[in-house]
Amino acid sequence: MAFAFDKPLRDFLQNFQKDLNVLQKKLKQESDELLHKAKAAANSESLNARRQEIEKLLEQKLTKIEPSINKFVHELNTTAKKAGVNLGDFEKNVRVKLASARGKLAKDARRKKTPAKRAPAKKVAVKKAATKRSAQPKAKVDTTAATTEATTQL
Repeated sequence: MAFAFDKPLRDFLQNFQKDLNVLQKKLKQESDELLHKAKAAANSESLNARRQEIEKLLEQKLTKIEPSINKFVHELNTTAKKAGVNLGDFEKNVRVKLASARGKLAKDARRKKTPAKRAPAKKVAVKKAATKRSAQPKAKVDTTAATTEATTQL
């Protein structure tokens, strides 16, 4: 039995995969080009000149990539609405979970950085040798006589 939303959802996923592939190719191409130019800028003499040149290259690439990212996000939202998926709620949930995960990671990192304080080692008292007193058998108490006597009185 096929549901009414199977086809729109399938179409949404196919379109999403296509758009994502196009975006990945574009980002890969731009990042390769940026890396090549950044390496060339790193060979220059002055550190300030290198930094400024790399910043300029990054700004140029970001302005070049930004329209394709915006187009991808717009197409993603429109196809998601057609499929009946609310990406706004999904994004909010992801942001909340991401914030809590970052908090836990930061907390774990702080714990690992601060070494655990060790208590000073306790001195263990040496046991004394057994004395004659502990070697003597203890006196046995006859409980059967006491119980029979108590039951006969009742």
